[in-house]
Amino acid sequence: MTSYRFRVWLHPNPPLEFEPETEVWRDIEVDGSHTLTDVHEAIFDAFERRDTHAYEFLLRDEHGISIRSYAHPEMYSGEQSWPPMDDEQIDRFLEHAIPDDVSEETRDTFRDLRKNPPEERNAAETTIDELDLIESQSLFYEFDFGDGWEHHIEVEEIREGSLDGEPVIVDKQGDAPPQYPEK
Repeated sequence: MTSYRFRVWLHPNPPLEFEPETEVWRDIEVDGSHTLTDVHEAIFDAFERRDTHAYEFLLRDEHGISIRSYAHPEMYSGEQSWPPMDDEQIDRFLEHAIPDDVSEETRDTFRDLRKNPPEERNAAETTIDELDLIESQSLFYEFDFGDGWEHHIEVEEIREGSLDGEPVIVDKQGDAPPQYPEK
């Protein structure tokens, strides 16, 4: 069995008045048999949330390109991970959002994934081991699509051995903001 240590950074969220002076993150250890839904629940607890909402994970390759989505079980449709883009949309995106120093191979990968999106997967049915992760690979996680709590998840460590029980918060930096700003 394999266990993983993830660092989960919470992105600033100016509409909800969350713009911290220092980075806010949590380190969470999970077992390879845990599902992405288990990871979602650990993040939910780690950032002291109380009101459940939909969520999605995007698996990224070594260049940061999203290669597949993993949907909240109630949102899972089995359709494509994202709507396909035509050549004009892809070219516009590459021109405005991708740095000039990105290799042509990476651009081609992005182009292919946007033209032919992979099938989305169900987060509740996908184990961490099934993601075939490598250290320093990343995922994107968004919770509550209305308020848009965005997170960057980096694979900090992969090691042999099983984690008994539920995912565990092992380190943290910064205070968790309230899920909803005080009015």
